[in-house]
Amino acid sequence: FGGGAGGQVDLGDLFGNGFDLGDLFGGGGGRRAARARKGQDAETTIDIPFNTAAQGGSYGLTVNTTGQPQQLTARIPPGVDTGSVIRLAGQGHPGVGGGPNGDLMVKIRVAPHPYFRRDSSNLLVDVPISLTEAALGAKVDVPTLNEGLITVTVPAGSASGTRLRLRGKGIVNRKTNEPGDLYAIL
Repeated sequence: FGGGAGGQVDLGDLFGNGFDLGDLFGGGGGRRAARARKGQDAETTIDIPFNTAAQGGSYGLTVNTTGQPQQLTARIPPGVDTGSVIRLAGQGHPGVGGGPNGDLMVKIRVAPHPYFRRDSSNLLVDVPISLTEAALGAKVDVPTLNEGLITVTVPAGSASGTRLRLRGKGIVNRKTNEPGDLYAIL
């Protein structure tokens, strides 16, 4: 270029007055716009009734991820168990710079049932019978989770601890979508 004194070139002369190196290299007076980022995920734990965990349903909860309490409804799929986690998309902490909200991770604790116990996707229920019913056999009513009482036959000579299986009367397995069994334990 051959420029002025000492071989230096004045960029203002080259590109006109008002030239700013920041314009050439993407500066903007030193300020940068905040990059949009997703908000942080939040966690909460809820205690749900045994029947809701087994059969599914809705469960209301209150959270405070945005600075004020919010009423939410979680859809509980059938077959959840203690330790299961349900994701509520967009219900976590607010995003940054216009980014989306994080998610709310809802950890499940299942309350015990007065007489049913769970063994994976199977249900267990104790059915008290008399010594005569065990020795001679009988018909007894067995409670189910959602179908009321079902009459089953106790075979003659049954011992304490005998399990009578009622096929498909258990809890839906979340992986296979097949119901477990109900075992009436004499």
